[in-house]
Amino acid sequence: MKMRFWLFLPALLLFHRLPAQALSGVSSRWSDSFVEWEIYVQPEKARDEEEPPKEEVYGEMKLRWLNVREDWSEWDFELGGGRGTIKRRWKDDPSQWELRTYEGVVITMRIAWTGDFTEWRVTDNSVTLNLKSRWTNQFDEWLVQDSNRGRFYMYTMRSQDPRDWTIEDGLDETVSDPMRLALIFLTVYNSTPRR
Repeated sequence: MKMRFWLFLPALLLFHRLPAQALSGVSSRWSDSFVEWEIYVQPEKARDEEEPPKEEVYGEMKLRWLNVREDWSEWDFELGGGRGTIKRRWKDDPSQWELRTYEGVVITMRIAWTGDFTEWRVTDNSVTLNLKSRWTNQFDEWLVQDSNRGRFYMYTMRSQDPRDWTIEDGLDETVSDPMRLALIFLTVYNSTPRR
């Protein structure tokens, strides 16, 4: 048992110590389905380059039971080399979710107010962020505004078209990639039709 722990420890420390990437966008993989998503980063421009480099795929998330049935309560993800799952805490309750990495990180996501899916609290028990939809009747814009940790803003590239999102990621390095992914997941999950 002790040997397994020592083999696992370097991977865990590496995942926690790597600075989070500034994410730049998320897009549905298919134009007619919302079951698979690609997550992008904008690499920094080198000093000698005229134009900024093109966005690169940094990760993905997709329904776990994609080929068996459309069960929207379980998702798998890969982000920056880390992998894990996103699941409803209870199958019949969409107001509570857990993101778990295979390295042991757990992020909990809950609605802030009973019955209101426009505001969420996201925490890893050391950092807590509030994610809000800008509007209550249209879910094209979502925002985290935290005086200590910065700003995270997601909006659709085209009005009322939830297939492509731009991310303005101004969160500081204390916010991990799994926390950022939880924000992305809640935004796209709550803004897209279940198909």
